[in-house]
Amino acid sequence: MSIFSKPREIESKYKIKLHEGESFKQAVYNGEMTDSEDCIIDKIELILKNHPDSQDISTSTYQSDDAFCYVMALP
Repeated sequence: MSIFSKPREIESKYKIKLHEGESFKQAVYNGEMTDSEDCIIDKIELILKNHPDSQDISTSTYQSDDAFCYVMALP
């Protein structure tokens, strides 16, 4: 997944600061992320749609079991 190449692009497009949580970084690095890059970007855009005044977005993960790891984007 190349989401690590996207943060600056997302930040400049939406004028926000994107904070990648440690669990998010580990899930991407270890190949445990269930969500696709497009899904992650969609979640960030959904947060911005519902919270248009948000200037900081944090990414973390939710692990439902040993096989599935999903992204959580938080304003």
